[in-house]
Amino acid sequence: MTIGGVFEGKVVVAEQASELNNEDFMAFLLFAVLGDGNVNVEERRIRLTMGKAKREAWGYLIGRLRSLGFREYDDRHAINYEVWSSKAVDLIKKMLDNPSIKALIEDLSTLPDAEKLRRLTTLANAKIKPKGRSLVEVAGIKMNIRVNRDGYVELRVERYDYNDAKEILMKLKNAGYEEAKLSKRGNHFEVYMRMSTIKKYPELTTKTCEVLRKMLNEAVSEGNKKRAWEITKAITKLNCPTQSPRASKTTNHNKN
Repeated sequence: MTIGGVFEGKVVVAEQASELNNEDFMAFLLFAVLGDGNVNVEERRIRLTMGKAKREAWGYLIGRLRSLGFREYDDRHAINYEVWSSKAVDLIKKMLDNPSIKALIEDLSTLPDAEKLRRLTTLANAKIKPKGRSLVEVAGIKMNIRVNRDGYVELRVERYDYNDAKEILMKLKNAGYEEAKLSKRGNHFEVYMRMSTIKKYPELTTKTCEVLRKMLNEAVSEGNKKRAWEITKAITKLNCPTQSPRASKTTNHNKN
């Protein structure tokens, strides 16, 4: 068969795969991940890597990948499609939803050279906290609250595409938050606002304090004394309204 014939065959397979129902498509995607994919447990990430030719052949499938949360990153040598965090965990659970496939993967993962299978089953069992626990909405943008060990607070949004990050920055500035900044950190871009900016806008301070109190309650309920004390310092630095007597008593106990 000619190279052109092989390519045309792959296109036909991709077209057929794009028409699979959700359950069968999950099985197809599972074997794609096991073939050309990467499963990273520490970063909770699934990556599919393909060359230009395969990307063209998969044209009918790219839309389905994106609908599952995959984002495209072109590093010139290859094209990566990645899905992270809770979306990656949920996706693997769907891939292993079929009892027969799950049993097969678990049995094969016991083999000495089945490291990828072991990573896949480990990630499927990873615990992900519900979304939104540390998010505050600013100008229609959900920003993550970061608190360091000194109680310093920042609002951040991460994007791996510069244009996406730039668009977020402009939305914040157009909404009046001129102090918002954009910087490259590692392999991604961050749009952020410092504590001084949060304190400058009363409505922003109020929203941040509300979420910080929820984060404090969560840390206390989990028995995470160190985290609870960091968040308490952040609440104090932002001059948030006084906590309830119960929360205050619990935090002071943890501090001691």
